[in-house]
Amino acid sequence: MDETIGGYLEKLRHSCGYSLRLAAKKTSLSHGYIRDVELGRKNFSNFEIIPKPDTLKKFALGYRVSFNELMRIAGHIVSNPTNEFEFIDLDLNKVLFIRIDINDTVTYHSSTQTFFESKSLFEFSLFEHSLEKNGYLRIKSGWYVNLKMVKRYDETTGELSFFEDFEDNNIKIPKILAISIQNEISKATKINNVQNLDYSYKPFIRTIRNLIIR
Repeated sequence: MDETIGGYLEKLRHSCGYSLRLAAKKTSLSHGYIRDVELGRKNFSNFEIIPKPDTLKKFALGYRVSFNELMRIAGHIVSNPTNEFEFIDLDLNKVLFIRIDINDTVTYHSSTQTFFESKSLFEFSLFEHSLEKNGYLRIKSGWYVNLKMVKRYDETTGELSFFEDFEDNNIKIPKILAISIQNEISKATKINNVQNLDYSYKPFIRTIRNLIIR
């Protein structure tokens, strides 16, 4: 079944981390209208609400996505899908670390896969508070480590690992920062090595727009 424009816009909003009111501010549309579109509610003529091109342009600017793609999904134009990205519901409890590069690409590293998402540093900063509440620690500019997954930490070299050895996915913490955060890391490694963690934490799910790397 083809994606409806309302369902697509709802996934986009969640991937941006926007509440309805923040989405309204970003798009200059009312939050009530945005929710009506997402739910596919009918108007007085009993037709599904389909945003007009001018309205879709506001969504495209507010959500930082392709205007042509929104036009295609809404049925205003006919073209082949661009397949620029797909939606993924990612459990961040299972992510080892997250980093943001200078091109505003957010990379989520799990033990088996790597996911890429295009998001500005400003947008990601809105999400940073949730990361801290769920056990992530900022270890240097643009790098966030999941303390629940850290297994070892070498205080002499500043390297930490998410496995029993330092061969894979190790990260080196700058010495200046290591002094201020080493207590948190050391405490986490002790807990993680005593407990047999089975991801029994409350799911910490984030809908992301995963870039398809060609």
